[in-house]
Amino acid sequence: MKKILSILLKPFRFFKFHHYVTLIAIAALGVFNFQTTLNPTIQKIRQEKDIHQSFDKWWNEERAQEFKNVGLTPNDTIKAQEFELYKERYQVENPTPIIEDRIEEMKGEFLNWWENQGGKEQYAKEHGNYPTDKQYEAELKKWIYNYTDKFIRYRWAYQPSRGNTESWLTCSLLFPSTWSFIFFVIFFMFALMQLEKRWHAIFVYIYAVVIAIISGFFVDLLVDTSFFGQFATQRYMGVSLMVCFLLGANVFDKEKDAIPSYVSKISQLALAGSMAIDWFLNPGIFNAVAVESPLFFALGGLAGYYMPHRAEGSTKQVVTEQRPEETESPSERTRKMISKGLEAANNGENENAARLLQYGLTALLQEEPVKFQDVKDAVNRIAGCYAEIPSTQWIEWGAIAKQKKIPEAAITLLEKGLAKETDATIIRRAHFDIGELRIQTKSDVNAAMEHLGKVIKENDSDTLAEQSKKLMETGKDILVQMAYAAPKQFKVSN
Repeated sequence: MKKILSILLKPFRFFKFHHYVTLIAIAALGVFNFQTTLNPTIQKIRQEKDIHQSFDKWWNEERAQEFKNVGLTPNDTIKAQEFELYKERYQVENPTPIIEDRIEEMKGEFLNWWENQGGKEQYAKEHGNYPTDKQYEAELKKWIYNYTDKFIRYRWAYQPSRGNTESWLTCSLLFPSTWSFIFFVIFFMFALMQLEKRWHAIFVYIYAVVIAIISGFFVDLLVDTSFFGQFATQRYMGVSLMVCFLLGANVFDKEKDAIPSYVSKISQLALAGSMAIDWFLNPGIFNAVAVESPLFFALGGLAGYYMPHRAEGSTKQVVTEQRPEETESPSERTRKMISKGLEAANNGENENAARLLQYGLTALLQEEPVKFQDVKDAVNRIAGCYAEIPSTQWIEWGAIAKQKKIPEAAITLLEKGLAKETDATIIRRAHFDIGELRIQTKSDVNAAMEHLGKVIKENDSDTLAEQSKKLMETGKDILVQMAYAAPKQFKVSN
């Protein structure tokens, strides 16, 4: 349980004040949607309960006695028949609170009034002409809208056939399904926390609001086509297109290696997930949203590519001068980025330092050919400064350094990550890698034996354990050789 709680709370270590404010706003939005979605169902349950209670009271106090008065025994069959009649009368006086069911009832009621109770004649008298089928449909819609406008989930949603464009301002506050809301919570926070490493958070919020508002316009354009025209009477809501835009911005950037590969992959998978939710789980009009999602992803990519990064130094400097980096080689820019990151760390600019150092060391490790001494020097300097770099980043660097055959740097990086990591699987793998590297380089073999012993202690029967046992045998041989090779000391007595 403690381990599960640690995993759940891990993301909150990187939260800032505005992240908590955003989460509170999202939680309030979730409660609002939950209440407005389930309120008709709750009323329906209460109505059903009231039907049974009021019938039982009426039956026991009045109706059963009326049957007895005329010589009939009020058995279960009679009671069931009376209940059905009572229920019909009750529902006439108290229409269903389920909005969709009530709309279907209203269509029948309106048709009956139109054909049999003088509806046509009243229309002809008021408008001076006999109504056509098209005018009948218009009057029916007007009557239904008077009813549905009482409910937020209808009044705030955008309906293309109605043309209520003022609802573009509010339709993003509603969610078509629980799946859509869960997707929004996870990937909006993911996009926000990733994008604000390159932009100011305020720009992320501005983009989010603007795209959420104009998305209704783009849906309207697609619904005007013949294929999606069948969905014009349905309600559009949600922020799928806005989230896809932000995810697209997470994939593209002018600077090489500015975006970690895992962020790009997660964003692309999230796009596919958003399209699947809108195509398979949400009703008709959201098929159009699914089709437009790649477009908004691409627009977000353009924003990510052309949007300048926030200032790396003081935020007070507004005028951007022509940077000498434009004439520098990529390797020079990488080293300058690391130097700026170390300087920021010394000045206590933790967030800026972490961002620069992550980009810089990642780029340095990916250079071809790799500069071994530069990597070792940079790793030692970064490991010695204070910067809030995630444990997984240290371990990822260590794995790359190991692959590039820079064992000293790999050991330093893995040990830094190991000191912070809480995931047991990652910890075990790091112990193995450190032990293996120390055995291979004959660097502090005793420490290597301790690391490998922890791997075996966790699980002594898998492939990693078998490899650890073989390495420990090699380590024992090295220790024996070192013992024999040590210079012997002799006592000289007079």
